[in-house]
Amino acid sequence: MTEFLKTYDMQPTELKAADVAKILHCTKAMVYKLCLEYQELTYYKIGTRYWISKDSLRDYILRNRGGRSKKERNSECDSK
Repeated sequence: MTEFLKTYDMQPTELKAADVAKILHCTKAMVYKLCLEYQELTYYKIGTRYWISKDSLRDYILRNRGGRSKKERNSECDSK
C-alpha cells in the first residue's frame, strides 16, 4: 500500500479492480464489497469492468492506515 502512495503521481487516473486488489493485498471480491456494500471506494462501471479512481483509493488507504498516532507513540504508559 505504501508503494502505491510513493508512486501516486505515476499511477493512472482510474484503476481496475484487479489492480486495486493487488495494491490492498486482498481479493477482487473484497474490492467489490468496498465499492458496492461498504461504499468506501468511488467507482464507475463500463460493461463488466469496475474502474476505481486513484484519489478514492488514496483517501481510503489514509483513512484506514491503523496504528497509533504520533502523540500516542511518544507517550508512556501510566500503569505500574
